[in-house]
Amino acid sequence: MDRVDDVAQDVAQDVTLQQEPPGGDAGRLLRVRFWKDVATTCGLPGGDDGPPGDDEDLAAPGGAFWVARRGGRPVGCVGVRLLDGGDAEVKRLYVDPAARGLGLAHRLMTTAEDWARERRAPRLVLDTHAALTAALRLYEREGFAQVERYNDNPDAQLWFAKPL
Repeated sequence: MDRVDDVAQDVAQDVTLQQEPPGGDAGRLLRVRFWKDVATTCGLPGGDDGPPGDDEDLAAPGGAFWVARRGGRPVGCVGVRLLDGGDAEVKRLYVDPAARGLGLAHRLMTTAEDWARERRAPRLVLDTHAALTAALRLYEREGFAQVERYNDNPDAQLWFAKPL
């Protein structure tokens, strides 16, 4: 491992993950940042308003939401929820630009995957937009494969699944 990798690993260890309500202060802040980033990249309306819906289905018992903090500051999040039929769906995966490159997206995805596996979900699924190329690369690295549409999200263009 070279010096840059050592520094990134040390910094990543300073990041904490904690399950929190998606409607809490940190959750709301990160979900608004997530949607602004997605809306800007994909040319979608409403970038300053936060994601459509309130994401309360990412709260227990049928879902979960984690906030990543670095030095006490919220820098990332991920939600997951159980769907009818048993699959678990990843929602609102976001890492602040200042915290990217530290492996945080992988940690967040692993946390969501572990939650889904504990609930015996057969698959982890997600939807995304084709313009989110960095996310597409992440999903491929995480073992997701493209599948047929499984929901009616009007903003999604691609659907992925990973067997658990």
